[in-house]
Amino acid sequence: MSVDKYKSHVFVIPEDARDEQIANGFTNHPKVTARQIQVMPVAGGWGKVLKTFKDEYISRLEQCPKCHVVMLIDFDEKTEQRQEKFDNDIPDALSERVFVVGPRDTPEALKSSLHKGYEDIGWTLADECFSGNATLWEHEQLKHNDFARLESVLKPILFS
Repeated sequence: MSVDKYKSHVFVIPEDARDEQIANGFTNHPKVTARQIQVMPVAGGWGKVLKTFKDEYISRLEQCPKCHVVMLIDFDEKTEQRQEKFDNDIPDALSERVFVVGPRDTPEALKSSLHKGYEDIGWTLADECFSGNATLWEHEQLKHNDFARLESVLKPILFS
Protein backbone atom coordinates (compact mmCIF):
# COMPACT_ATOMS: atom_id res chain seq x y z
CA MET A 1 0.00 0.00 0.00
CA SER A 2 1.33 3.43 -0.82
CA VAL A 3 1.20 6.45 1.42
CA ASP A 4 -1.28 9.29 1.24
CA LYS A 5 0.98 12.07 -0.05
CA TYR A 6 -1.48 14.76 1.03
CA LYS A 7 -0.96 13.88 4.69
CA SER A 8 2.23 13.59 6.70
CA HIS A 9 3.82 10.25 5.91
CA VAL A 10 6.95 8.17 6.46
CA PHE A 11 9.11 6.12 4.12
CA VAL A 12 11.28 3.45 5.72
CA ILE A 13 14.43 2.36 3.86
CA PRO A 14 15.61 -0.96 5.36
CA GLU A 15 19.19 -2.10 5.00
CA ASP A 16 18.45 -5.82 4.71
CA ALA A 17 15.70 -8.44 4.99
CA ARG A 18 15.93 -8.62 8.80
CA ASP A 19 15.52 -4.85 9.10
CA GLU A 20 12.61 -5.09 6.67
CA GLN A 21 10.96 -7.68 8.92
CA ILE A 22 11.35 -5.37 11.92
CA ALA A 23 9.80 -2.52 9.90
CA ASN A 24 6.95 -4.78 8.78
CA GLY A 25 6.29 -5.79 12.38
CA PHE A 26 6.09 -2.10 13.27
CA THR A 27 3.63 -1.36 10.46
CA ASN A 28 1.49 -4.38 11.43
CA HIS A 29 0.70 -2.90 14.84
CA PRO A 30 -3.08 -2.29 14.95
CA LYS A 31 -2.68 1.35 16.04
CA VAL A 32 -0.35 2.28 13.16
CA THR A 33 -2.15 4.16 10.37
CA ALA A 34 -1.14 2.04 7.37
CA ARG A 35 -1.59 4.83 4.79
CA GLN A 36 0.98 6.98 6.60
CA ILE A 37 3.96 4.59 6.43
CA GLN A 38 5.54 2.63 3.61
CA VAL A 39 8.41 0.17 3.90
CA MET A 40 10.50 0.47 0.76
CA PRO A 41 12.51 -2.33 -0.90
CA VAL A 42 15.64 -3.55 0.86
CA ALA A 43 18.65 -1.43 -0.09
CA GLY A 44 21.29 -4.14 0.38
CA GLY A 45 23.71 -2.60 2.88
CA TRP A 46 24.00 0.51 5.02
CA GLY A 47 26.01 2.31 2.32
CA LYS A 48 23.26 1.60 -0.20
CA VAL A 49 20.66 2.93 2.24
CA LEU A 50 22.57 6.21 2.32
CA LYS A 51 23.01 6.24 -1.47
CA THR A 52 19.29 5.56 -1.98
CA PHE A 53 18.46 8.37 0.42
CA LYS A 54 20.74 10.82 -1.40
CA ASP A 55 19.70 9.75 -4.91
CA GLU A 56 15.94 9.44 -4.37
CA TYR A 57 14.72 10.91 -1.10
CA ILE A 58 16.46 14.26 -0.71
CA SER A 59 14.57 15.65 -3.70
CA ARG A 60 11.35 14.00 -2.47
CA LEU A 61 11.76 15.65 0.93
CA GLU A 62 12.51 19.00 -0.69
CA GLN A 63 9.36 18.79 -2.80
CA CYS A 64 7.05 17.46 -0.10
CA PRO A 65 7.16 19.06 3.36
CA LYS A 66 4.88 16.32 4.74
CA CYS A 67 7.36 13.56 3.88
CA HIS A 68 9.65 11.92 6.48
CA VAL A 69 12.30 9.23 6.05
CA VAL A 70 13.53 6.56 8.43
CA MET A 71 16.72 4.81 7.40
CA LEU A 72 16.80 1.48 9.22
CA ILE A 73 20.38 0.22 9.37
CA ASP A 74 22.68 -2.07 11.33
CA PHE A 75 25.30 -0.01 13.13
CA ASP A 76 27.65 -3.04 13.33
CA GLU A 77 29.24 -1.76 16.58
CA LYS A 78 30.23 1.47 14.75
CA THR A 79 27.41 3.64 16.04
CA GLU A 80 29.25 6.96 16.29
CA GLN A 81 31.07 6.61 12.95
CA ARG A 82 27.94 5.57 11.04
CA GLN A 83 25.76 8.21 12.67
CA GLU A 84 28.34 10.86 11.82
CA LYS A 85 28.52 9.68 8.19
CA PHE A 86 24.73 9.87 7.84
CA ASP A 87 24.53 13.21 9.66
CA ASN A 88 27.09 14.69 7.28
CA ASP A 89 25.05 13.61 4.25
CA ILE A 90 21.62 14.71 5.50
CA PRO A 91 21.01 18.34 4.51
CA ASP A 92 20.49 20.55 7.56
CA ALA A 93 17.21 21.87 6.17
CA LEU A 94 15.81 18.30 6.13
CA SER A 95 17.35 16.88 9.30
CA GLU A 96 14.20 17.30 11.42
CA ARG A 97 12.33 14.94 9.07
CA VAL A 98 15.03 12.28 8.71
CA PHE A 99 15.90 9.52 11.17
CA VAL A 100 18.69 6.94 11.21
CA VAL A 101 17.76 4.07 13.51
CA GLY A 102 18.72 0.48 14.12
CA PRO A 103 20.44 -1.91 16.48
CA ARG A 104 23.89 -1.02 17.82
CA ASP A 105 25.19 -4.27 16.35
CA THR A 106 22.87 -6.28 14.07
CA PRO A 107 19.24 -7.41 14.05
CA GLU A 108 20.51 -10.94 14.72
CA ALA A 109 22.20 -9.79 17.94
CA LEU A 110 19.03 -7.94 18.97
CA LYS A 111 16.87 -10.98 18.22
CA SER A 112 19.21 -13.25 20.16
CA SER A 113 19.26 -11.02 23.22
CA LEU A 114 15.47 -10.57 23.25
CA HIS A 115 14.45 -14.10 22.28
CA LYS A 116 11.85 -12.59 19.92
CA GLY A 117 11.32 -12.76 16.19
CA TYR A 118 12.07 -9.73 14.02
CA GLU A 119 8.43 -8.87 13.37
CA ASP A 120 7.67 -9.23 17.10
CA ILE A 121 10.48 -6.78 17.83
CA GLY A 122 9.01 -4.29 15.36
CA TRP A 123 5.50 -4.73 16.78
CA THR A 124 6.80 -4.12 20.32
CA LEU A 125 8.69 -1.00 19.21
CA ALA A 126 5.46 0.34 17.66
CA ASP A 127 3.51 -0.52 20.80
CA GLU A 128 6.01 1.42 22.90
CA CYS A 129 5.84 4.42 20.54
CA PHE A 130 2.07 4.37 20.87
CA SER A 131 2.05 3.98 24.65
CA GLY A 132 5.08 6.19 25.38
CA ASN A 133 6.75 3.33 27.26
CA ALA A 134 10.38 3.07 26.12
CA THR A 135 11.39 -0.21 27.78
CA LEU A 136 12.60 -1.95 24.62
CA TRP A 137 13.93 1.33 23.22
CA GLU A 138 16.19 1.47 26.31
CA HIS A 139 17.67 -1.97 25.55
CA GLU A 140 21.46 -2.00 25.16
CA GLN A 141 21.10 -2.62 21.41
CA LEU A 142 18.63 0.26 20.89
CA LYS A 143 19.25 2.96 23.48
CA HIS A 144 21.46 5.03 21.13
CA ASN A 145 18.34 5.77 19.01
CA ASP A 146 16.70 9.08 19.89
CA PHE A 147 13.36 7.70 21.10
CA ALA A 148 12.18 11.10 22.37
CA ARG A 149 12.64 12.69 18.94
CA LEU A 150 11.14 9.69 17.15
CA GLU A 151 8.14 9.76 19.43
CA SER A 152 7.58 13.53 19.24
CA VAL A 153 7.81 13.73 15.45
CA LEU A 154 6.48 10.39 14.22
CA LYS A 155 3.84 9.44 16.79
CA PRO A 156 1.34 12.09 15.63
CA ILE A 157 1.81 10.90 12.03
CA LEU A 158 1.73 7.16 12.55
CA PHE A 159 -0.79 6.85 15.37
CA SER A 160 -3.52 9.30 14.35
